[in-house]
Amino acid sequence: MLDSSSLLAFILGSLIVALMMKRKEPKKNELVTSYTRNLRLPPGPKPWPLIGNLPQILRRNRPVFRWIHSLMEELNTDIACIPLANTHVIPVTSPRIAREILKKQDSIFATRPLTMGTEYCSRGYLTIAVEPQGEQWKKMRRVVASHVTSQKSFKWTLEKRTEEADNLVRYINNLSRKMLFGVRHFGKGSEDGFGPGFEEIEYVDSLFTVVTHIYAFALSDYVPWLRFLDLEGHEKVVSGAMRNISKYNDSFVDQRLKKWRNGKMKKPRDFLDMFILAKDTNGKPALSDEEIKAQVTRPPGSHVIRLTSQPTATRSTYQ
Repeated sequence: MLDSSSLLAFILGSLIVALMMKRKEPKKNELVTSYTRNLRLPPGPKPWPLIGNLPQILRRNRPVFRWIHSLMEELNTDIACIPLANTHVIPVTSPRIAREILKKQDSIFATRPLTMGTEYCSRGYLTIAVEPQGEQWKKMRRVVASHVTSQKSFKWTLEKRTEEADNLVRYINNLSRKMLFGVRHFGKGSEDGFGPGFEEIEYVDSLFTVVTHIYAFALSDYVPWLRFLDLEGHEKVVSGAMRNISKYNDSFVDQRLKKWRNGKMKKPRDFLDMFILAKDTNGKPALSDEEIKAQVTRPPGSHVIRLTSQPTATRSTYQ
């Protein structure tokens, strides 16, 4: 087996042989002209003949981006030029210069670099994601714009996006509940322990029902004496949903309060404990039991906007 020194020598030797081979001359209409060749390059480390600064990277300077940052700090520059064989790497740390490159000179710098990884992942540069500018890139952009990202295709995939948005909301609520109550689900959850059970579905459905109706139009909000009529039926819906939410939240809060008051808990482990332990300036509990229950009625994350065409829909989050 080759040791590291022999391997390095082999790599460098191969590069030198490859670079000495005759290369195709650039065409007249290419961006590289005699004028640009005579312009001064940004500052950079002193390169080796033919192989540039490859030895510094291959030997010890990993990860490469940290070496580049430290090099630019040593040179006290916002733009540098690091020759790597026949390629000039131009790192930039100045927002002003970056805007110049990406906006004003984007026609020159917008193309993607050719690498081993991009060649493999694009099956020989057939995809728009990493394809350098050229006829293939133009073709793929036309196809994607007219068939994939069109208004028609977005309508076709609405149901799929809604389904995955609901899945995302489910896990966000799991995270919120874990932070607030220290549990993932109300009840046992699904058989695999990750999905919702009946209790979870009922709770989250009720939660979204309340959120949907918080600022929904109701005539009694503007003419209070009509409230007893409940003309839109909102009060009946919201009060029923709140009963479901309180059924889970209140019992959980009562059990936790009992543990703290009986001395069975000593250290806080979630946000609920922090609400319980909050003290006023006199050292007394800052929140009453009802205030604590009100705080946890709408856990963090329950306000997530659902990605549907009907923001006020009340169908089950987990259908």
